Amino acid sequence: MGPRWLYTLLLRFWMIQGLVLGATGHYYSVSRRRLVPCGVLRWYSWLLMLATLSLYGVYWRYAQNYFVEGMFRRHRFVQMLCEGNVRMMLLTLVLQTVLRAFREREVCAVYNELMAMRQRSKVLQLQEEHSRFYYVMFFVKLFIYLRNFNCVLSVYMVVEVRTFTVWDIMANFYFVYISLVRECLLMSYVLLLLQLGEALRVNGEHPRTSYAALTRQLRRQERLLRLVQRVHRLFAWQVLAVLVFQLYFNTATFYVGYSFLAAPSQSGSGSGLGSGSGSGFRVWSIKFLLAAAAFISKLCDGLLLQIAGGHLLAQGNKSCASPLVETSSTHIQAAQRQMEMAYLKRAIRASYPENRVLGMFGMDMRCAFAIISSSLSYGIIIMQLGYIHS
Repeated sequence: MGPRWLYTLLLRFWMIQGLVLGATGHYYSVSRRRLVPCGVLRWYSWLLMLATLSLYGVYWRYAQNYFVEGMFRRHRFVQMLCEGNVRMMLLTLVLQTVLRAFREREVCAVYNELMAMRQRSKVLQLQEEHSRFYYVMFFVKLFIYLRNFNCVLSVYMVVEVRTFTVWDIMANFYFVYISLVRECLLMSYVLLLLQLGEALRVNGEHPRTSYAALTRQLRRQERLLRLVQRVHRLFAWQVLAVLVFQLYFNTATFYVGYSFLAAPSQSGSGSGLGSGSGSGFRVWSIKFLLAAAAFISKLCDGLLLQIAGGHLLAQGNKSCASPLVETSSTHIQAAQRQMEMAYLKRAIRASYPENRVLGMFGMDMRCAFAIISSSLSYGIIIMQLGYIHS
């Protein structure tokens, strides 16, 4: 059985909570083995999207007063980072709302087409047990996704500084909800990439006994690669918005973590507690560790996205070997022409301008980690600018 039972359980949990969040208007039918639209879920999803957009103004006014004066040495600069982070959140929120409205059906159609290919093809039906790479990627990605439920850092930021109110609870609930919906869409993208990568792997590893079988294999490979391109195009702007948001969010997290580490004694003494600077230092050290954990989590998220895209690219570039038969027939020339056409299409497809999004990253995600990891450099530059200004 291996990890399959745990994978199935967690996947069902993720799909159910996606329906609860209103992230989709489709549900998975076990009997049909496809995603089926549901009118009730669609109305529920639209109501939550409208409520989320309408509540953003309240959240914006609340975020402007989240940090009290004197909490940081450069309070105004931290406040500017916070406001910029909230603006970037609005950008991703609007963009994902538009994309969900116009592209959700097409994304589900791609998944249904992949499932239909698996049902029609005896070769792809062998993909019952996933590879170790698939399970590792899924479990790590799900663990990072579940970290969005953790709002300890945002709560602990104001510990020993001011009283935690009901408005704080509602604002953190709103932030967690937006993060879960955003990351739920990104996780569905990663899962589609992993599913397509497994289909390409199974199709390429299946032994061939004739040139006719090789021709069918090449045709399946081309159909799968076309599905890969459709998935990349459908999620391109969503991934771009998430990467830019995570870049800004990680830069702000890095600087806030540095602020926690740089001035523990000052904030501890200003709290007015009898425990003195020792208790204040422990509190701010915990805040720094939480900020570091959030920073590393976002880095790992970008790294997983790049690994999934790179693995899919490698599976698609694998050549299909000729079968070990000595029979000369017309199938040999037909299969050779099919292979030559497959290589030519792959070369043309790789040079398409649409394989890049705004010149920032390739659709195969080869630059995803580089974009997010640059937040470390930006955070260090901000620190140096702070030292120069002081």
